[in-house]
Amino acid sequence: MRRFALLVFCLLLLAIGFNLFGFESLAFAQGGDTAASNPEKYKWTTDEYGYLNPIKLAAMFLLFFLWVWTTDWLGQDCPDRKLSVPAWVIPNVLVFGLTFWVVSAAIPFFLGYILAVLAWAIPLGMYIKTRNNLVDPHERVMTKDHLRYVMSKLSGGKVKAEIKSGWEAGPTMEIQARGADETKNTENLYNARKLPDAYVWVKELIVEMVQRRATKVMMDYTKDTVAMRYLIDGVWLAGENRDRESSDQMLAVLKLLCNLNPQERRARQSGEFFVKYDGRKLNCSVTAQGTQSGERVIFVVPVVSTKLETLEDLGMPPDTMQEVKTLMGLPNGLFVFTAKPEGGMSTLYYAGLNSTDRLMRDFAGIEPKGSREPEVMNIALQYYDASSRKPEEMLAAVIRNQPDAVVVRRIDSPAIFNVLLEQANATRLCFTSVNVKDDAAEGVLRLLSLKVPADKYASALVGVLNMRLCRRLCKNCREEFQPSVQLLKRLGLPPDKVDKLYKTPTPPGPDDPKKPPCEHCGGIGYYGRIGIFELMKVNDGIRRSIVKTPKLEAVRAASKAAGNRSLQEEAIRLVATGVTSIEEISRVLKE
Repeated sequence: MRRFALLVFCLLLLAIGFNLFGFESLAFAQGGDTAASNPEKYKWTTDEYGYLNPIKLAAMFLLFFLWVWTTDWLGQDCPDRKLSVPAWVIPNVLVFGLTFWVVSAAIPFFLGYILAVLAWAIPLGMYIKTRNNLVDPHERVMTKDHLRYVMSKLSGGKVKAEIKSGWEAGPTMEIQARGADETKNTENLYNARKLPDAYVWVKELIVEMVQRRATKVMMDYTKDTVAMRYLIDGVWLAGENRDRESSDQMLAVLKLLCNLNPQERRARQSGEFFVKYDGRKLNCSVTAQGTQSGERVIFVVPVVSTKLETLEDLGMPPDTMQEVKTLMGLPNGLFVFTAKPEGGMSTLYYAGLNSTDRLMRDFAGIEPKGSREPEVMNIALQYYDASSRKPEEMLAAVIRNQPDAVVVRRIDSPAIFNVLLEQANATRLCFTSVNVKDDAAEGVLRLLSLKVPADKYASALVGVLNMRLCRRLCKNCREEFQPSVQLLKRLGLPPDKVDKLYKTPTPPGPDDPKKPPCEHCGGIGYYGRIGIFELMKVNDGIRRSIVKTPKLEAVRAASKAAGNRSLQEEAIRLVATGVTSIEEISRVLKE
């Protein structure tokens, strides 16, 4: 409607000009006579065209409609740059529109035409200079790059640096808002892009997390600054603080993309959005919670650099792998996976089941609806809604299909556990998992706490696989050192067989020249993680301990008597082979 009104106004102005001056007034009269009364004296055209020169008339029309087009663009651009439309459009119309006919009718013609061009170009140039100072370089017009881009487009060619909107700057990625219906998601994405700088900062943060292999970023908002911490290989590392103003804008974009309320800074909010970047499909999530000092935000980007499909991929030693496969190949019994919360449980469970023989044996199980855990191929899963059907009923229905093995990721009630134990004590191998803080013995007792018969549980249990993740030393920058005999004895390593160990690079002294950080690990000293595996092979001694003395130390002692290696012993083996450092296993075992 605005464009139409402007066009009508311009055509009206054109008609008024023709009506006031007439075509013959283009040869402006001097001394009171006119071109009509004295054509030989005042005509500015040749005899070939009479009183109208179509070339000059075409030049006038070209300039006029060029002014119309640029004025229309100016009227649309002003709101985007938060500039007053009347303050720029009205002077543009008055300067050019009201003087166009007068100056273009002057004699000589080329002088009047030059003045008309200046009447168009000067107000437009003043606006362009003002708006270019308000936008990023890639959004500026009438610059060298912009003119090159326009000429390339007009000629049908391609140009490397195309003009983009502000939110399109920075890394190339596709972002989709989530958390609402399609219409609302589109609106949220549009509103997020209205903060172009912050939108680009979010993209840059995602790229930084991918490059640094950071799965989470914690942003602690205080009065003046925002403390940044990155979770890399399971360890929180401090980053460079951000200023509060730009971080507030970035958080507003993150919340809009998740259909959250940017104005709410106290109540807990959580949501997610989707990103496509560099061939990766990432379901990113945001959780915000008010704190005493401000607000804490956890931004999760599920960076996956290496696929961990099997226990071998997790770093399990061949001898342990053979023992695990033997237990998971039994015709019946209960096998349990244990790990710390957020300590690789999902990966262990997936890799463990992926290491079973699911081609020769039928596997089936149950999962709650909405589970986001990765599915293992060749396992027939039934999804239950606890509000409409009891999981133990769903499990009983699965068992009626006569599978060879049954999997239940989490045991939520004694009823489910009793059904599973009946099958494990009969003809089926059963798998489950439980979170622990420490070792395999703790996992044994946690399942017993579900109040099932101890003898029934003990007779079914055949093995417990516990995993703790530790960081690998970066092979590009690790340093070897000769350990003392006392250190080797404390670690339980034979001095005659171990002559060197490895550690992270020694930082330069205050007087030493600074070295550039390792390009592989970014100066952290570690790159990637490996599993420390504790396998408890359950024998009759451990079963007697479960039934008669279900205490943590008693179960541990029974496991040691059975010849099972402890978590600490397995960790020291990784130190001896140069995979990790003493400092790292100390950190892991103390957590």
